[in-house]
Amino acid sequence: MRTPWYAAAVAGTAAALLLGACGGAHDSAGPSASTNPASPTSATPSTTNPYGAGSIDPPAPNEPVLTVKGGQTPLSLTIDQLNALGDTTVTLDEPFVKKRQTFSGVPLATVMAKAGIPNSATVETVALNDYHYSSAVGPMVDSSALIATKRDGAPIPYDQGGPIRIVFPDGSSLSSNLDAWNWSLATITVTAPGAPGS
Repeated sequence: MRTPWYAAAVAGTAAALLLGACGGAHDSAGPSASTNPASPTSATPSTTNPYGAGSIDPPAPNEPVLTVKGGQTPLSLTIDQLNALGDTTVTLDEPFVKKRQTFSGVPLATVMAKAGIPNSATVETVALNDYHYSSAVGPMVDSSALIATKRDGAPIPYDQGGPIRIVFPDGSSLSSNLDAWNWSLATITVTAPGAPGS
């Protein structure tokens, strides 16, 4: 029997199965900080799955997949609640599988506005395997960051970076910053509030 995604994450099973990161070639250079826990030596990356995770059941319909903390309005959103916030679709060159894919979801800007988080705030995006990426909201919004809930018209499997992930359209300033492409996104937390109304 496969383990539900949320139970696996809590127990640490999912973290052990993932490659050491939920993004790209992580380094500490540049304006944003990222932390990449080392991969266990027993977890051998798959040659067919660049995300390196095993089979884990998707979240239940009423199970929150994204928690947003530190804004004026804390959020705990299910897939359906995220999808109800808006539907944006973008086709882009996915840098990890190196092919064109179409992602649908809600713009990060919409979620930040609902949570009452200004563009001047600094947030940390955290994946289910505890991968962290830190950035001011402004550059992410300016890069049209999308919290994707579907890929090519279908839910994103957990073992392929789902159930939700952050993607950036081709040509945006963060599209080439692979650290920012947080797979299996779980939480967004304000680490510096910024100026209200920004």
